Parts: sequence; C-alpha cells; structure tokens
Amino acid sequence: MQTWTHSSGATVRYVEVRSWGRVRVCEGAPNAPLADRPGAAAAFEAQARADGARVLWFAVEHLRDLGREGPSVVVGAEPVWEAGRWAEVVGSKSSVRAQIRRARNKGVEVERWPADRVRQSGELRAVLAEWLATRGLPPLSFMASPFVLDEPGDRQFWVASQRGHVVGYLALRPGDETFVEWIIQRRPAPNGTAARLLDAAVRGLPPHTGFTLGLVPLSTYAPLSTTAPPRLVRVLLAWTRAHATRFYNFGGLERFKAKFVPDRWRALHLATDGRPVTVWTFHAVAAAFAGPRGPARFVARALAGAARDEARSAADGLRQLAGRGRT
Repeated sequence: MQTWTHSSGATVRYVEVRSWGRVRVCEGAPNAPLADRPGAAAAFEAQARADGARVLWFAVEHLRDLGREGPSVVVGAEPVWEAGRWAEVVGSKSSVRAQIRRARNKGVEVERWPADRVRQSGELRAVLAEWLATRGLPPLSFMASPFVLDEPGDRQFWVASQRGHVVGYLALRPGDETFVEWIIQRRPAPNGTAARLLDAAVRGLPPHTGFTLGLVPLSTYAPLSTTAPPRLVRVLLAWTRAHATRFYNFGGLERFKAKFVPDRWRALHLATDGRPVTVWTFHAVAAAFAGPRGPARFVARALAGAARDEARSAADGLRQLAGRGRT
C-alpha cells in the first residue's frame, strides 16, 4: 500500500497494479472531512492521469465523497455497530450469550496485549500459521493483510488463552471508525472463542465509538447497483457468488457477522474515474488483492489447493466405505 497526501491534508491509500495498463486501486474514499473528500479525489485522479494511470475506488460508501454519481457497482456490504449498544445486542441474542458462556466455561480467558508482547510472541505466529494453512485462498495483500504481528502500529490486540496456551486473537484498527480487522483462532479453540474475543474487545471501546467487522463481498444485505452493470459483469458476479465458495465462504462470513445483530448494513461500491465498469475493472481489483503473484497465479494456486482438498475428502470417504465393508 502507498499513501498519497493532498495539500488539504487528506490522504488516499492505494496500490498500483498492471491490468490493461497502470491502475491505482484505492482503499475506500479519501480519508478527510466530508467537505474535503471530493476535492482530494479529483486531485488524486488528476495526478494519476498525469502519471499515465487509471483510478479505481474500492469499498466506497457514498459516491458523493468522490464528487459524482457514476460509474459504479455495489460489491458488498459491511455491518456497523455503536459500541455502547453492544451490551443490548448480547442481552437480546441468546445464541451469542451461549457462545460467550461456553468459551468462558471451557476456561478461555481474554486479555489485551501491548505491542511489544505481540511482536515477541511465537505463540501468536503459530496461531496465524495454523489458520493460514486452513484457508482456501492464499493470503491477500490489499486492505487487510494478516501479517501485522511484526508491525502492530496503533492496533489493539486481544488474545484468548486456555490453560495458559494461546488459542486465538483479535486485532482492532482504530480510526474515524474502529475496524475489527482480524479474528484468528486455532482449530482446537473451544466453540465461542471468537464471540468471547469480540465481546471483550468491544466492551473495551468508548460507548460512542462506531465499529465494523468489515466487508462481506457480494452480501445479500447489499442493495442492487443503482445502474445495472453490463451483462458480462453481472454474469461474472453471479458465477463468483455461486462457485467461489470452495475458496472463500461468503455465506459463512455473512452469517457470522449477521448473528451479532448489526445496527445497519452499509453498502460499499466499486467506482471508476469515469470509465465504464467492465470485466477488466474487476481484473484490476483482483490484481490488487493478489499482490505480486498476479491474478492468474493467485487463482491457479487457489484451484490447486481446492483440488487437493477435494481429493483428500474423496480419499477419506473411500476409506470410510472400505471400513464399513469389512465390518
């Protein structure tokens, strides 16, 4: 990620990729007071044009932050809460209370760790390595990299332990709105560990703090785009939703976040610098997430991992059938 700073003090975080030319894919709208965002967006696009690059704005809430309404497509939604309402959420949702209680009864304790302890902890790195080994996708590098233990910055880390051993952790990234960036746990972690981590972290926030668990791509809580994208783009999005679950569990992620009863779901858009939205628009976004691997190698690795998982599952099924045949 790179950071561009406007004369007004507004900043834009972006990554530049090669996708049918140079493209600067931005993380949301400019970070600035509302009145300054359109001017900063226009200045950033002008600088990009001077440098021979196009601009994409990914995960923008309000298109007016860019000073215009067009071309864009809704890419998902994110849940939003106010920290002061959290006790009401837990009190009204018996399943959440049960999960928190279950983890507590299993001896899961949660405490906030200072940055120095995070940097030095081999246990946290072991938890991350085990978690990454279970993912269908290779690690992503845009917007939220999991590799934050060496450089925590101003993040807060809440760590779950059971009988003295780390079983999971949660990372908060503060800002105008607090972002629950990661909830990562080991497979043997007791059921309810994630809810226990989230409960402890949110109760540590000031009551009027807004927080989010981040984007759910292609969320069913997102409204349709104001202007229908081209047919080929609609087919691409529908295919991704239907067939990409072997790499990324969209439905499971949405259900996990929805069970905490958000105050609202906020639609997020992918907007261009005035050019039409095409499949190449999404190729550039994929390149931003894939990082140095590039989209083709990224997808190839994901396909290989999925094939290995399916072959392993098939082999396990055959062994079970063979075992039944001998009994």
